[in-house]
Amino acid sequence: MVLRAALVILALAVLSPVLYERAQTLYLFWKNAPERLVPVDNFGSYEIKFVDRVRSCEDALVLEPEGVSILACDPGRERWNTVMGMFLPGPLPSAELYIYDYKNSEASDEETLKRLQFVDFDVQDDFHTLGMAYDEETSTLFAASHRHDQPAIEVFKLDLAAYTARHLGSIQHPLIHGPNSIALINGHELYVTNNNHFLVKDNPILNKLETYLGLPLGTVVHVDFSSFIADPRGGHPVQATVAARLAFANGIELLNSTTVAVASTSRASVYLYTISPESPAKLAYATQIHVPFLVDNLSVASDGRLMMAGHPHMPSLVKFTKSRHVCNGSPEETKPDYCADPGAPSWAAEWTEEGGLKNLYVGTEYPSSATIARDVKRGMGILSGLYAKGIMVWRD
Repeated sequence: MVLRAALVILALAVLSPVLYERAQTLYLFWKNAPERLVPVDNFGSYEIKFVDRVRSCEDALVLEPEGVSILACDPGRERWNTVMGMFLPGPLPSAELYIYDYKNSEASDEETLKRLQFVDFDVQDDFHTLGMAYDEETSTLFAASHRHDQPAIEVFKLDLAAYTARHLGSIQHPLIHGPNSIALINGHELYVTNNNHFLVKDNPILNKLETYLGLPLGTVVHVDFSSFIADPRGGHPVQATVAARLAFANGIELLNSTTVAVASTSRASVYLYTISPESPAKLAYATQIHVPFLVDNLSVASDGRLMMAGHPHMPSLVKFTKSRHVCNGSPEETKPDYCADPGAPSWAAEWTEEGGLKNLYVGTEYPSSATIARDVKRGMGILSGLYAKGIMVWRD
């Protein structure tokens, strides 16, 4: 009896931190329900642009020197979403890449938003984007894509003046089984996150258990793609190594030369890892930033601020996800009443070590926020939404 009691006490001691952490995250589902959510607007001004031209733009990169943004927009996400578990029959449009020239605020919307023309892209019809990364030195774009045959990181050479994206090739590896977000280390190495070990399309039950229990089975994978650079079409295998494991690994960014920030969506946190001086393939846990929402993507402003956007209320996001193929259907069709609902709330914030967390936007006017990126020089930024129409452009 004494031994049994001791084992129970020991088990509780071990599980208490885990149970407390899950309870805190689940509490957000109650606290951040739309009817209880406290709106925040710390933007100087904002407008929602291009609502009739683009939607479901999960990631947005700000190129501050050029004064432009790269947008990846995938209306096909309404029917094919391997993260949220949407696998609906019917027409499936592919993702498109856009250049938004925001530096000239006097230009018309038609002039400032241009779709990139793909060149030599054999799998264009099965392009379904998540996160991106851009090497400004070589004008090379890396985009995670959940293709039907095998997920890949698609690599493009961009010509920003000619609005073209020439496909160089696809980076694939067994460890890149569910690529979500990408961070470039240098010209031949990158990090990529896999949000789950159990993919919803392969095992929906284990996927849900992994996600809702916050099990640390997602991965940060270090990829050395030197062989790809040498011969992009040659099919030579890249070198890949698991550098870290955490629950629902999502957005990733290099905070500085020695620190990597990774969003743990299901744990409402951002984890900071120290890069080993021996090799970027070795990451050591440093600390954890707790936030009051489920973080999706990350970006780092030129002044070092860590920008984060995500989802305050997961039940609303799930409901919103399941309705988009109906609400964004043919304009001639009569839409159900629920299509008029505000939908999934958004939350955007920034963090610095000195000042901590500052909330920038909390609300439902622009739904399902996934990425926030800032142009410090021009005092403005972009908020993009997982299932939103258009993008929010804000100014200090």
